[in-house]
Amino acid sequence: MRRRDFVRRLPVVTTGLAIGMASVPLTACAGAPYLVPRVRPGGLVVPASALAASEFAFVQAPGMDRPVFLHRDGRGELVAVLASCTHQGCQPEPVGERLVCPCHGSEFSFTGALLQGPADRPLERFEVSEVDGEIVVWTSRDRR
Repeated sequence: MRRRDFVRRLPVVTTGLAIGMASVPLTACAGAPYLVPRVRPGGLVVPASALAASEFAFVQAPGMDRPVFLHRDGRGELVAVLASCTHQGCQPEPVGERLVCPCHGSEFSFTGALLQGPADRPLERFEVSEVDGEIVVWTSRDRR
């Protein structure tokens, strides 16, 4: 195909891709779903069933700079950490069994523990509770 023919057909190809992608759910690069929570005083609430299809997800309410990474481990325990690298604030993504910062390579466990720098401290953790089919991530110590 000549360059001129390729350039003429390019808008048709990209429009077709955009239409095809319209029904794809939003996910992070590694495939972690994003959940939009109900905001309540002191916390973020998502249905427990939202983690049924995946062992982890990002939870991000409008106005949040970085999402919370929510993980259910093999024992069924819930862990929530702020997905903001303690080195320079980039968003780490799940890679295998770790959260890896794409900016400078810091690595954290899913519980937020620092595994490899340049970050020099763990991710911020939040208390999590599960009651009546809902998961509450307590982003504030204030539990009204």
